[in-house]
Amino acid sequence: MRWELQLQDALTSKGSSPLYHQEIEEKFGALGSLTVVMESEDSTLNYSAARSLYQRLQADSTIHFAEFETDIEFYKKHSLLYIEEDDLDTVANRIQTLQEKITLAHNPLYVDMSDESQTSVDSNDNKTNQAILDFTDLENKYFTILSRTHASSDGKIRVVDIYPKNSLSDLQANRDLLGKVKSFFKDNPKYGSIKVYYTGKVYDTIQTGRTLLPEAKFAGKITALFILLLFIIHFYKQPQLILVSAIPVGLPILYTLALAWLLYGRINVFTLLLALVLPGQACQVITHVLNRYFIERSRNLSPKLCIESAVLGIGPSTAVSAGIMASFFACMIIVPVAGIRELGILGSIGCILNWIFTILISTSLLQLFQRKKAFTVNSFRFQRVFKITLLSYRTNGIIITILSILSLAALIYGGVNLKFLYDFRQTELPREERVADSLIAQTGFPQYDPVIVMMSKDNGDELYRRFKQLKSKGKIPNIENVYTLSAFSPKNQVNKKEKLKEIQAFFTNDILQQLDSAEKLNVSKISEILYRYDFDEDDQPENIRKKFSDIDGNAGAFAFVFSNINPNNGLECRHLAHDLALLNGSDDSTYKMTGVPVVRAKFLDLVLSNVDKTIFLGSVLVWFFLLFFYNRFSRAIFTILPSLFAMSWLLALINVLGIKLSVYSTIAFPILIGASVDGSIQLWTAYYEKRKGTALTLLQGKAFSISISQMAAMIGTYGLLISSHPGLKSIGQISFIGLICISIAQFTMFSLIAGSLDNYRILQRQKKENAQKSLQ
Repeated sequence: MRWELQLQDALTSKGSSPLYHQEIEEKFGALGSLTVVMESEDSTLNYSAARSLYQRLQADSTIHFAEFETDIEFYKKHSLLYIEEDDLDTVANRIQTLQEKITLAHNPLYVDMSDESQTSVDSNDNKTNQAILDFTDLENKYFTILSRTHASSDGKIRVVDIYPKNSLSDLQANRDLLGKVKSFFKDNPKYGSIKVYYTGKVYDTIQTGRTLLPEAKFAGKITALFILLLFIIHFYKQPQLILVSAIPVGLPILYTLALAWLLYGRINVFTLLLALVLPGQACQVITHVLNRYFIERSRNLSPKLCIESAVLGIGPSTAVSAGIMASFFACMIIVPVAGIRELGILGSIGCILNWIFTILISTSLLQLFQRKKAFTVNSFRFQRVFKITLLSYRTNGIIITILSILSLAALIYGGVNLKFLYDFRQTELPREERVADSLIAQTGFPQYDPVIVMMSKDNGDELYRRFKQLKSKGKIPNIENVYTLSAFSPKNQVNKKEKLKEIQAFFTNDILQQLDSAEKLNVSKISEILYRYDFDEDDQPENIRKKFSDIDGNAGAFAFVFSNINPNNGLECRHLAHDLALLNGSDDSTYKMTGVPVVRAKFLDLVLSNVDKTIFLGSVLVWFFLLFFYNRFSRAIFTILPSLFAMSWLLALINVLGIKLSVYSTIAFPILIGASVDGSIQLWTAYYEKRKGTALTLLQGKAFSISISQMAAMIGTYGLLISSHPGLKSIGQISFIGLICISIAQFTMFSLIAGSLDNYRILQRQKKENAQKSLQ
């Protein structure tokens, strides 16, 4: 099974892709590169190693293209065709100034009356003319940058950029590529003195896997350890029950992961949560089943009758809990993000499997292990019975009213002051500081991440024209520039071509006859460059053609959009996405775009605009399950009240603790609400079934098992809290605080509401008794 742990992986799905990320990657190759940085005191050896590595990689069928130097000779031959229009205007102005100067100098009617010109024109005439016409400074402006693109000025640092054909999400292929580069240096001892460093998106993906996969394994071990400790605490006097419990808890998650492999063939950054959440939910069910079983055994019933009673007694209430949890997972399908939809589908199936397996397998194992001898019935809970007097009906009412007012205030305070975190530096896995990055900074190697646009070759001119039009009107302030292969070719740049023709028109025979040898040399260089301005795109240098071509060699299949935003700022990413939509026009299918800012903007839009729908629909389904289960409105209200109180407290605590919600942590809310009713259902089901005693005596009997089940629900948060991924950690943080609020709310509200009902029942019984006495 593949591990695809990048954010863009969660947004990519076969047959349904809101970003065309996968489609673009299949044509472009990996949307990122492995950047190899070599450092050596011997610049010649450094260049030789870079060239040899480049030659080896060019012959590799898994490599789209690699580059280690810029074709400077090409740009020297066509320098005027690639400079910016402002600099081309400078050249034209210089030539025009020279033309005017020569014309005036040979005009007998023109006399320059300025003192400075009279004293200096004779002595510095040739020097001035040459300075006006000379464009060496413009060449240096560009060639200095080009010569340092893949190397430092002294050549002691060299950069080789490698673009593979495989998907950036293919962790194993990325590891193989890194292994090939490392083996190259290992197989060539003559390059042993060169220090080699790695960076780039391919390397980032590898490092993400190296970070999250061990953490996932460690979190899984921690989860298993906590489950074992819970079972030991609960069943320390019946150790055989540990095995009876462990097998039903472990099997559902294994089947769910197997289903993930069958349906999707991968685990993404969101479905990773299932390995931590589902075992906790299974522990809840198994705790309730075994607790009910031994309650029946304490009444001296046979094991078989106890099993039947446990299944019939606890089965419906646990089915409702599992159904509610499954429904909230299923509602995540509303969020049109492939990774979250996979979480929703697998989570809902896993919840149902948890209920089926824990009940069927646990009861089957109980029958199997008790064929010859029944388990001894012992008090297996740490509890002490205290004599607690019920609060009066009025006191309960006052406390409930105060709590309701405070909770409503907390809800308003928390809802109004809720802050959202748009800084992706605090939600994505932090990128470690690398030596390679500091070395690259000493070269001219570009360290930007453009938006990649896939289109047909004929659309290149239209895209560039639309960009120029919108840019001139100031409608796309977040887009700096757009590069297409056709626009990159000067013959397709109308404005530049006209300027080049104007420059050619300056060189008349009369002007040429008035120039000295140095000026004529510059003119010949300019004329030679202008002579070539109609070359075809096939004549472009190889590194340019490959950048704009797909992996099949079709030229002009891609364009690149450069922005002026901070890609870590989610709000700026959304602004850029708005500008890109304008660039794309009314027909969104014209151009298919992807890139880090686009991925992040889309992720924010899809999650934030749909998570509330998930919560709303899930809440409706909670009402449906509770009303169906109880068939009484009041009982459904009593069961769901603790969840409402807990959510209001959670929102207030988030603000008090200064926690900002992120696009990741919002996913915790549907899971929390789904898990919040289990304890209430068990308490109220037992309350309605009780034959004697009050709510407080019932609470003493159920408190330990409910506490164990609530601790089991929190198991997954422990694994998330130790994650180095800030997004996953934020889910664990919100879940941990929320589950504490839920536990407190369940015991508090049950005691108060059930105590009021007991008081009401007692008062009604006393009135009835008094009425009977008065009749007598």
